[in-house]
Amino acid sequence: MMPRSQRLALWCLALALTLPLYIKGRIPTTQGEDAAFSRFTGQTVTVRLAGDLPRPGVYRFPKGVTAGAAIKMTLTFADVAGSVRGSDSHELASGDVVTLSRGQSGKYGFLLSVMGAKERMLLGVPLNPDLLSEAEWTLLPGIGAALSRRIVEDRQENGAFGALEGVLRVPGIGPGKLAAIKRYF
Repeated sequence: MMPRSQRLALWCLALALTLPLYIKGRIPTTQGEDAAFSRFTGQTVTVRLAGDLPRPGVYRFPKGVTAGAAIKMTLTFADVAGSVRGSDSHELASGDVVTLSRGQSGKYGFLLSVMGAKERMLLGVPLNPDLLSEAEWTLLPGIGAALSRRIVEDRQENGAFGALEGVLRVPGIGPGKLAAIKRYF
């Protein structure tokens, strides 16, 4: 066992080496901020990346990310990331699908689409009542084929609902049914 004086000397040496690194490593923050990276708001978008990618799947990106940035964050080799064609400045929203494909020229292009209602429900991505098809309405609890047909017909005749509460104008949907499906919107 090491004598107490040597242990104390080692602790002092460790403190003397660590303290300057700690002080130098602290980034001065503006008034009201806690630490580095506090500018990230915590808001994310849930996006599925598909196609010719090394790791396709569902990703969460910071809100405001563009399609091009999302592709470049997931591709591991720079030459592929630099060869992506298409308007990559589109800001992604939760529920978007970015499908990357390699053309005959070797250049990569991508297609933007939207997740289906079932996938959005499983991932906790809010649905939009103005975009659901008749088949997608039937996926919701308490909405059968006849009611989903009435919902879509009402939307076609009277215009967009604007919000989930607008669905109350459809005969057969009351406050109870609305409360049962509200968690998906």
